[in-house]
Amino acid sequence: MPFLKISTNKAIDITAQTTFLKAASAQIAETLQKPEKFVMTQFDQPTPMTFGGTDEDAAFLEIKSIGLTNGQAGILAKEIPTIIENHLGIDASRIYIEFSDAPRSFWGWNKGTF
Repeated sequence: MPFLKISTNKAIDITAQTTFLKAASAQIAETLQKPEKFVMTQFDQPTPMTFGGTDEDAAFLEIKSIGLTNGQAGILAKEIPTIIENHLGIDASRIYIEFSDAPRSFWGWNKGTF
């Protein structure tokens, strides 16, 4: 049930996108202690974007999960930008992350909700 969406203004080739998404998926599963088979990731690019008044490389992430805690968000706020820096070359100072704790009854899967 965890979901990661990354939007960036940097053109990233499909191989690098896939490599990043797999690394991020594994990190999210480990941090949230949820089976990776339930982690979904999405990559949107290139998206027109500014940060701090410039159009230099930047990214916006949404991370949503049922039962997401403040502690888990803190860990992901450190780990996911590190993965982005290593795989995509976007500096952590140019990344915003929005975390959301979704109610079980508002997260659908397999013709029902959790």
